[in-house]
Amino acid sequence: MVAVLLMQPPGTIAAGLEPASIPVTPVVPAAPAVPAVSEPVPVTKHSWPWIGASHTTRPIDLSRLGYVEEEYVIKGRARVLDWPSIDHLDRMAEGPYATRILVRRPADPKRFSGTVWVEPLNPSMRYDLPLVWGDTYQHLVSRGDIWVGVTVKPVAIQSLQEFAPQRYAGLAMPNPLPPEATCPQSVLPLPRGGLPPESKPETENGLIWDILSQTAALVRDSSPGHPLHHFPAQRVFMTGDSQSGAFVLTYANAIHPFARSARGGPLYDGYLATVASGPSTLIRQCAQPIPPSDPRRVIQPRGVPIMTIVSETETVALHRRPDSDRMPDLFRGYEVAGASHVHASAGQDGPAAADAAKTEGARFDTNTACQQSSAPENDVPIGMIVDGAMANLERWSRDGTPPPRGEPIRVREPAGRAPEVERDSFGNALGGVRTPALDVPIARYHARMSGPGVCELWGYREPLGAAQLKSLYPTHEEYISKVRKSVADLVGARWLTAGDGERIIAAASAARVP
Repeated sequence: MVAVLLMQPPGTIAAGLEPASIPVTPVVPAAPAVPAVSEPVPVTKHSWPWIGASHTTRPIDLSRLGYVEEEYVIKGRARVLDWPSIDHLDRMAEGPYATRILVRRPADPKRFSGTVWVEPLNPSMRYDLPLVWGDTYQHLVSRGDIWVGVTVKPVAIQSLQEFAPQRYAGLAMPNPLPPEATCPQSVLPLPRGGLPPESKPETENGLIWDILSQTAALVRDSSPGHPLHHFPAQRVFMTGDSQSGAFVLTYANAIHPFARSARGGPLYDGYLATVASGPSTLIRQCAQPIPPSDPRRVIQPRGVPIMTIVSETETVALHRRPDSDRMPDLFRGYEVAGASHVHASAGQDGPAAADAAKTEGARFDTNTACQQSSAPENDVPIGMIVDGAMANLERWSRDGTPPPRGEPIRVREPAGRAPEVERDSFGNALGGVRTPALDVPIARYHARMSGPGVCELWGYREPLGAAQLKSLYPTHEEYISKVRKSVADLVGARWLTAGDGERIIAAASAARVP
């Protein structure tokens, strides 16, 4: 997506081509309103939730795992905000919204761990994708955590209504700003101040922030009739992947200081963003983009843990900042060597093909135009590193135990050329957070494919030849021994959970190596 980077002077409101004269009110820290919530939306033979667990590319039976899935409609009022500088927010307008949340929780409250993960569902395909859930659901279910997916963008509501018009008829995120304060519909390339093609003047992307605040207020609320009133939340975290990871980091930077719990503490106890390079989301759809050098793009100390996990894909354009354990700056940034932005997951993040075909998102190609589209997918287990980070984030928040520190991926910057990742003799990245995929290699891992558009986001792997494998691992037992040693080191250092370590060993045992 093309956008012109312009600095917005403090105290002005950029909308369209010229600032609009709209009175603004400074935002002060406060607890958000708890939204109204429906009864669970019924599931029938003819009506089910979009990306319900039994209607995905690889469906699962949550009941066999002791889990329940419920969908609710939530309604409230949300503000359009302006963010002229760090730690300053202005209210421009306010209006009604109605969206949906998808809740996956233990059937038995006694199994609940006390931890809730709120995921703003990724709308990059113009429909909701639960990407973090797809990477981590085995870990979440094994712990007894609750996952709440939230529809946060008008274009995703449009897809919901294309998929099931009656089920989602009441959802809306209308724009409460007057016409003179919005900007025109555009097509690529964007003029200054124009809306991206998936947005419309009649709706407002900027309602997302209050929706996410009110969702956290709802899951913390124990009033009878609320979805989780039998599940008292001890910790509430926000997590997201790619575009939704940018939502998470923008929320932490812009909104967190102003969103309090009913008891006066932080509304969210921590943040985890994956394959997102930083807090870059526009605070409202007609705001000017944040320039690369602006401090709003730097993750700020927020008094709660903030963690980022990026793949090799993001490394060459990453705005790095130092890790810190000193309150209020609790931060970890991890770079997973060999991993790619689009990567193999546990498989729970895509809609069933028949469901997707009913939506506008079905017309978007994935990687079919990429030169390596038929190659094996990149299976560096970044999702398992996310599992370990989730466990470490929860522990850091609960008892103050800091997570491990990670080494950055090694990058060199040749004169006059783009930065390049330094590589070992197999062609794999040096440095970074390591996994057995790179330390006991059986493939070269590519973070990008060649081709147009989104090809640079798709990774693939190039298996090593039989002779090379035989020289590295004369016997299968020797290969498994090296994998076991790598896994033991990673579990001991808290990069991997014990359960994920066992899964890696099982997969290696089944592999035909050498």
